[in-house]
Amino acid sequence: MKRSIPFAKLSLLEVASSRALFGGTLLMLAVIVGTASLMWLEFRRTEAQDRKQLELLASVMESHASQVFDNTKLALDSLAKSLTTENHTPAQLEAQQSYRLQGLPFLRSIAIVSSEGLVLASTTASDRGGRVDLQRLPPSPATDERVVIGAWVHGRTLTQDMRNATVPAGLGYIPMVRLVRLPSNAVVTLVAQINPDALATYQRQLMEAGHPGTQVMLALDNGTLLTQVGNDTLNLGSSLGTHPLFQGLLPAHKGTYGPLQTFQARSLGAWRSSNSQPLVAFVEQPYEATTQQWLDAMRGPLLFMGVALALIGLLTHASWRNARAKEVAQRERDEAQQETARREQELSVLFRSVQELIFRTDAQGTIRFVNPRWHAITNQPAEMARGQRLRDVVHPECRDGVDALFDATQPPGVRMAQVRLTGPAGETRALDISVVPLRDRSGQLRGFAGSAVDVTALLAAQQSLQEQLALTSQVLECNPLPICMTDTEGRLLSVNQAWESFMGLSRKSVLGMRNIDFLPKQEAQAYCAHQEQLLREGGRVRYEERMRRLDGSFRDVQVTKVLVTTNGKQPIGILTAKMDITEFRAARDLAEEASRSKSEFVANISHELRTPLQSILGFSELGLARGRHQSKLASMFSDIHDAGQRMLVLVNDLLDIAKIESTVGAFQFERADVRDLIEEVAAEMALLLDRKRLGLGLRLGRMPLIAKVDPSRFQQVVRNVLSNAIKFSPEDSIIDITAGVSDDHSIHIQVRDQGPGIPPAELETVFQAFVQSSKTRDGSGGTGLGLAICRKIVEAHGGRIHATNGPDGGTIFHIMLLTAGYTDTMPAPLT
Repeated sequence: MKRSIPFAKLSLLEVASSRALFGGTLLMLAVIVGTASLMWLEFRRTEAQDRKQLELLASVMESHASQVFDNTKLALDSLAKSLTTENHTPAQLEAQQSYRLQGLPFLRSIAIVSSEGLVLASTTASDRGGRVDLQRLPPSPATDERVVIGAWVHGRTLTQDMRNATVPAGLGYIPMVRLVRLPSNAVVTLVAQINPDALATYQRQLMEAGHPGTQVMLALDNGTLLTQVGNDTLNLGSSLGTHPLFQGLLPAHKGTYGPLQTFQARSLGAWRSSNSQPLVAFVEQPYEATTQQWLDAMRGPLLFMGVALALIGLLTHASWRNARAKEVAQRERDEAQQETARREQELSVLFRSVQELIFRTDAQGTIRFVNPRWHAITNQPAEMARGQRLRDVVHPECRDGVDALFDATQPPGVRMAQVRLTGPAGETRALDISVVPLRDRSGQLRGFAGSAVDVTALLAAQQSLQEQLALTSQVLECNPLPICMTDTEGRLLSVNQAWESFMGLSRKSVLGMRNIDFLPKQEAQAYCAHQEQLLREGGRVRYEERMRRLDGSFRDVQVTKVLVTTNGKQPIGILTAKMDITEFRAARDLAEEASRSKSEFVANISHELRTPLQSILGFSELGLARGRHQSKLASMFSDIHDAGQRMLVLVNDLLDIAKIESTVGAFQFERADVRDLIEEVAAEMALLLDRKRLGLGLRLGRMPLIAKVDPSRFQQVVRNVLSNAIKFSPEDSIIDITAGVSDDHSIHIQVRDQGPGIPPAELETVFQAFVQSSKTRDGSGGTGLGLAICRKIVEAHGGRIHATNGPDGGTIFHIMLLTAGYTDTMPAPLT
C-alpha cells in the first residue's frame, strides 16, 4: 500500500519550491545586478589604471628629457666658463668638447658661432669655418646665463643646408643656444645640437609598456613638437596649439585628460611639465584600447553570469561566491604581476643608464647576465655574453688575475683586479673589476656579482701627466735662469741646476729651508714681503735687487715671482725666477749715454745748419725780389733758394727721425676716428690739388673707424703719402683714398695715384732712409726720408705700411692700423 504525502507536507514542499523559485529569481536578479555593478567598477578601475600608467610614462619621459636638456645646459655653461675665464685655442676647445661629448651620447655637436653666423669652433669638422643661417636658430637669450631651446630643425649639421646637401626628411636636430660675452666684449653664441633620435629611442622603449596605438610626444610649452613616436601624421617642428592640452590644461604642472577628441580619435592622455626647462611630455592612448581591455577582462564574469543564470539553484550562490573569490585572487595576482613588471622595468632602465659594466656569473665564473654596457666595451650583443667565461675575454696575461677573482677558497668580501681586453676598434682597453661572492642561507656559493669600470682614458691621462711632469722637470733643469719653488710657508720645495750654480748652494742642503735661513737678513725680508703680497693679492710680482753672492761679488738681479694655485684658486706655493741683469744694466747705461750724445749732436748741428740756411734763404729771396727784371740773375737766386729749401727739408726730416727714435714720449695716443683725420688732411691739400688740376675721391665708408693713434703723427703719414701722390700724378687725373675694415679686423687705408709707379724690385727699398725710386731721381723725389718717417710712425702705432703697383698703372700705398679694441696696450716705438 502506497504511502501518500500529507497535504500539509505537500504545502510545505510547494512553499519550498515557491521559495526556491522566488529565491532563484531573486538570485538571478542579484547575479544580473551584481554582474552589472562589477562590470561598471571594473570599467572605472581599468580607466583609472590606464590613467595611472599614462601618468607614470609621462613622468619617466619628462624626467629623461629634463635630464638630457639639463646636461646640455651644463655642457654649454662649462664651455662658456672656459671662454670667459681660460685662454684656449679653438683646437683645444674642440678637443675638450669632443671629449665631453663621449659622456653625452645624445649630443651631436657643440659649436661656437659669431654674431655674423661664422662657426668659430665646432666638434663637427664639417661645420668649422662655415656659416650658419641664424634664422634657423632660436633667438639669442637676453642674458648670458640663460639658454634657449629652439624648435626641431631639418638637417644633419649646422651648416648643411647652406651647402645644398640632400638631407632625409626625418633627419634633424634640436638646437639649444647660450649667449656668451667674451673678455674682449665680443658676443658669441654657443649652439648645442641635441639628437632627437636619442629621445625617440627612449620614447619607443616607453611605448612597449603601453597599449597598441599609444603616442608619446615631447613639445615646448608653446606647443612646438620636438619628438614623437606612434603618430606618423605629425611633422616634427609643427605646432600643436590646437591640442586640448595647450587650450587651457597646460598651466597645471601635471595631470590627465580624456576621453577627448585628439588627432581625429577619442583618447586618454597624461602630461607632465619640466621644472627646469620649457618642456611638456605627454602620452596618449586610444580610448578604444581601454574599452577593449575592459571587455577582455570581463569575459570571465560574463561567462559566469550565463552559467549562473542557466544553473539556477543551490549552486548559483556557491558559483557566485567562487567567482568573487576568483576575482579577488585574480586582482591580487594582477597587482602582483604589475608590481613585478614595474620593478623589472625600473631595474632594466637603471641597468641601461649605468655607465659601468654590471654582470653576474655562476660559481665557476661563467657569465649569466650583463647589462648593455657589455656591447660598448666588447662590440658584442649582451645575449652573446651568456655562457662565456670572463677569463676567455681578457688578454692571456690577465687570466690568472681573473681566476683569483672567482676562487671559491678566497675569504669573503670584495675582490678587485685590473685586466686588459681588446675593444671594438681593436684597441686595448683597461678595466677595473670588482666582484662579490653570492651565498645562500646555508653558506653555499651560488655565484658572483660584479662590476667593471673602463679606466683606459684614466690610465692614459695618468701616463700623460707623468710624462708632462718629467718634461717639466727636464725643462726646469735645462733652463738657464735660476728657478726655485717654495710652499706657502716659504720653505724651498725644489730648485734647478742653474739656481745651484748661481747661488753657490746645493739643493740637498737647502730643500726644506726658508730663505731667511741662508740669505742675508735684508734680502730675506724683501723675499718675505713680496711673498706676503703674492699670497694676499695673487698674480705675479717683478722687482730688481742687488744681491751679494757667496764669493763676495755683487750682482744686479731681476726677480719674478708667480703665485701657483690649484684649480680651486687655493695657493699651493710660489715660483721664483732670477735673471742676472748686471751686464744688461751696464749696456743700457752705455746706450742711454750714446742716445744723449746723439741728441746733443742733433740739437747742435740743427742750430749750426739752420742759422746759415735762414741767412741763405733770406738773401736768396731778397735777390729774387731785386733781380726779377733780370732773368739771368733771377735764375741764379732761384737755384740758390731751391737748394736752400731742399737743405732745410733735409734738416727737418733728420730732426723728425731723431725725435721718433729718441723716446716713446714723442707720441700721444688717443682714440680717434681716422676718417675725420683723413678728411682734415684732404682739406689742407685742396689748394695744392687745384694747382695741378687733380681730383680727389674719398670713399671712407659710413661706419666709424676707431683706432688709438697720435692724431698729428697719423696726419703726418697721410700728408706725406698724399703729397707724393700729388707730386707724381699727371694733371687732370684722380687720386683715390679708401678706408675700411679688412678680414683680420684691422683698418685698411689705401691711397691710389695714376703716376709712373714704382719698379717691383724697389717697392720695399723706397721705405729706407735716403732711398728714392729710380723713376724719381731727377730731383723731384725730395730727400728720400718721407717714406722712412712714415714707416717708423706707422710701426710705432703697431701697424704696417707698404706699396704695390696698380693693375692699370700708378702706385697704391696701403696703411694698416689695429682697431681700438686691439690697441689698449700700444707697442713701444721702434728704436
